[in-house]
Amino acid sequence: MNWLASLFSTDRKQSVRRGQAMSTTQEAFSLPTSSSGHGRHPDAFNPAALQTPGPVSPTYTYPPQSPISSYSYVPTSFRSRPTSLLPLHHTPFVDSMTQPPPYPPLEHTWNRLKLWLAREYPELGDTLNYGILPQDLAQIEMQFGFALPQAVRESYLVVDGQEAESSAGCSDGLFFGLSLLPLEAVLEEWRFWREVDDDPQTGSNSRLRDIMRSIPDGYVRKEYSQRGWIPLVVDKAGNYIGIDLNPDKGGAVGQVIVFGREFDTKIVLWHGDGPGGWARWLANFVDELESGEGFELGQGGESEGSEDGLGYEAYFFDGSGRGQGDGGGEAGSGGLRLTGEYRGLNPMEAWADRSVKKWYESGLIHGSPSLDEKKGK
Repeated sequence: MNWLASLFSTDRKQSVRRGQAMSTTQEAFSLPTSSSGHGRHPDAFNPAALQTPGPVSPTYTYPPQSPISSYSYVPTSFRSRPTSLLPLHHTPFVDSMTQPPPYPPLEHTWNRLKLWLAREYPELGDTLNYGILPQDLAQIEMQFGFALPQAVRESYLVVDGQEAESSAGCSDGLFFGLSLLPLEAVLEEWRFWREVDDDPQTGSNSRLRDIMRSIPDGYVRKEYSQRGWIPLVVDKAGNYIGIDLNPDKGGAVGQVIVFGREFDTKIVLWHGDGPGGWARWLANFVDELESGEGFELGQGGESEGSEDGLGYEAYFFDGSGRGQGDGGGEAGSGGLRLTGEYRGLNPMEAWADRSVKKWYESGLIHGSPSLDEKKGK
């Protein structure tokens, strides 16, 4: 796996990982996003002012076009949260002529995940937020300037990301330590990266663009940053799992990709390709949990086989001798951790590595990727 690890690591990264955990993307982002004589990027909240090359695919426009006629929930006040302790269910009207979506129903997938968490890791389940209110979703889409894919909208109507810490003291991320962002935080992260798009040292650096890669080739645009990349899952080090609304000619709007400051090679995750990528990738994650293989729960301490604090734990080290993702409760002392060949590895890198192998087996990539795809070489 040495040749593949070079895709996701740089000499610079090793020193970054040994440092203290970053609480915000701005802190984690080591490269400058502006320089003297170079103004800040126009406010991303004003879609008309955005000048990022490569507009988002015209497939998605605001207001959202959906086969669902309307939301059945009638809000009582703007920006209000449910007064009931029980979650509100949204049951949209679907007539007999409406085709079912080409992906597993998001409400069903989230119910499966909640049942598993209630049984195996209730402290982590307690970090999940109620679904976002429809009017709040519409407001956020207006600030983006385009509609999110239907699968993502349906997902956030059921669960609007995670709280920073549950009532039981669990601060673990849902995806083996990686956190699911609330939709407002998604917008904040996306807006931050718009300042990078035109920066001469990063987003608009032609030399840097030349070393960007896509797996499979032609699926993801070879850019350092892109307006069409929407971050959903974060590692708190400037890297993301998200959806791609502006793919290259071989990709599809809505595909799930890995991108960020340490991923010069952007990878479409296995089970995350196609327009309903987020729904199918999330359903596959639940399948993995239900199988009980490839991970462990509640094992504290340093993972066996990890090297000198590198990999997963180093991304979340908070300077006090434990990982940022470690909760204070008994079950949260270790949380969900990968085992086997990916023990000790950042889950984002593990999923990327696994996906590359699957794409290779499928015949969509040929030969071994280059060993020299690091920045500046």
